[in-house]
Amino acid sequence: MTTPVQTWGALGNMLQEQKDFGAKTAEYLENYEVYDLFGQLLRQVIVERPENPIKFLQECLKDKPKLYVCVIGPPGINRSKYCQQLATDMKVKHIHVGKMLRARKELKDTIEAGELVADDIVIDMVKDELKKVKHFGWVLDGFPRTKIQAQALEAAGKDIGTSLDTVLLLNGKEEVIRARYEAKVIASGFALEEKQTLINTRLQQYKRHVLTLCEVFQNVVRHIQVPESDDDNMVYTTMKNSLHYRAFSNAPLRMLRICIIGPCASGRTTQCQEIAKTYGVVHIDLADLLRKKQEAHGLPAEEIPPEYLSDEDACALVGARLRQADCVRKGWVLDGFPKTKAQAEFLRQAHQWPSRVIRLNCSDPVIVSRIANRRLDPVTGMPYYKSPNSVVIRQRLVQCDYDMPEKVAERIKLYTDNVERVAESWRAVNSQVQAEAEPDQIFNSVCQKINNALPFELAQDPSSGL
Repeated sequence: MTTPVQTWGALGNMLQEQKDFGAKTAEYLENYEVYDLFGQLLRQVIVERPENPIKFLQECLKDKPKLYVCVIGPPGINRSKYCQQLATDMKVKHIHVGKMLRARKELKDTIEAGELVADDIVIDMVKDELKKVKHFGWVLDGFPRTKIQAQALEAAGKDIGTSLDTVLLLNGKEEVIRARYEAKVIASGFALEEKQTLINTRLQQYKRHVLTLCEVFQNVVRHIQVPESDDDNMVYTTMKNSLHYRAFSNAPLRMLRICIIGPCASGRTTQCQEIAKTYGVVHIDLADLLRKKQEAHGLPAEEIPPEYLSDEDACALVGARLRQADCVRKGWVLDGFPKTKAQAEFLRQAHQWPSRVIRLNCSDPVIVSRIANRRLDPVTGMPYYKSPNSVVIRQRLVQCDYDMPEKVAERIKLYTDNVERVAESWRAVNSQVQAEAEPDQIFNSVCQKINNALPFELAQDPSSGL
């Protein structure tokens, strides 16, 4: 017999009075971010292992937790400029590893040849510096550069008195990286042809190690795309957004948890993809999870709209994904979940309360018009609302049964019958955005909903006056 979703978790076998008390307690703990506050304190105790834990925790509570972040990336893309600005804005120390290395005269020949300094030299130097600034927070600029250095940093928590929060990886197309590096060389007064060997060597060194760095930091790394244009403000804004640091909060380092809900063809997935790219969170697409499950069981990959999945199946898929380490460390954006009151209750009982629930509003005629043009690639599962450039892909596109007018009307009704009850579950963090404009305009509105502090969040700040 299948257990109804409403009885999952600790509240399932309680009396009504106990359920009410439990629900109010959970709401208080989540709204004031007490779970995250205690989690941060516990992490600090484990890292420091003080002789007097009570006194240590009292001292910790006097100040907001500091930020500890690494910024890595290829040469020539203004990494140090971004790091300095980040350190200034976040009021932490900027540790410029390249400058520290260049100050060592005995390393001059190695550096000028474009080679990496020996791991043991760099590791010892960085660890000594981190010990000096462990109570200030830091932005570590240009370290680690190898897998050995990355593993040493991860293992050094006790020695340096902290643990790493986030790794920001600046990256871009190979031709963009090279063009930026060459422009930097010319701006420094060097003849480009004289420095080509150095440029090639340093870029090769970076490419050789960057994949292994991503493997070591897979659960905390956030990729920042460097554009072809010299738009430093956009790059820096994305870096800052990816840190999720909220100084006013009881738990400033809490990761973003975002739910984007809306009817079919409201642009949910497009917005979720942009959110994941801009804020460095994990995009959880229920339809994609279902396809992967079908493939893992050797079943043909059918496109079943999430509206038609049972609550039990949907919650099992989403719950398993939310428990994975990258979601815990990076935060997440849920694409079209929860769709029912039972699914919302599942998130509550799983202690996966969203920090934002954003509802995309779209009129029925617009939905019908959009879906009329929708076609699916049966090979990749990729939907297309416009004709793709590839002739091969165009020839194999099909219209799904679920996109026929009568099914669309049914899907819209399923959404409208449930959406108010879902929104009611998250009144404090719920907001709405009109979704009939261009995608970039909609995204600007979505970002405002994410970035603007809510009243109960501001009330956590003693200086807010609320």
